Amino acid sequence: MRFSILHPHAAEYDDAHGKTNDRSCVLRIDSTHGSALLTGDIEARSEARLVATQAHRLRADVLVVPHHGSRTSSTHAFVRAVAPSIAVVGCGYRNRFGHPRADIVARYTNMGTDVARTDLEGALTLGFDGRGPLRALSARAQRGRYWLAVPQREVNALG
Repeated sequence: MRFSILHPHAAEYDDAHGKTNDRSCVLRIDSTHGSALLTGDIEARSEARLVATQAHRLRADVLVVPHHGSRTSSTHAFVRAVAPSIAVVGCGYRNRFGHPRADIVARYTNMGTDVARTDLEGALTLGFDGRGPLRALSARAQRGRYWLAVPQREVNALG
């Protein structure tokens, strides 16, 4: 595994007008079987800076969607530069901010990216083990609640 911090640079802390979210750590993780880009809450300004200065380092198999899929990030240029197979949106169910925005989710799906959302799927696991295609595994789907299961005798009676 290799970990690389792509953002922020020390000089960005000197900008008195810079937004705190835009100073989020952007971490790239590379392994033998894939790569992931964790973006924190960066916004369009930092995305543009990354595309302009480090476009060659942005391409990743998995992207943790910037700022929970808010309207202030996931610019077209950034999404194209990363070109992820899977975009993970970390957000809470019915959160007060309305994350993720439908147009942002559409931006990813229109590129053919699978979007996995913690508000709908619960905890997500991504296995970079080379045992098959990369996919997000949902804890909610893997460990369903027992009270939602149909008892076996009812299944038989239903035919």
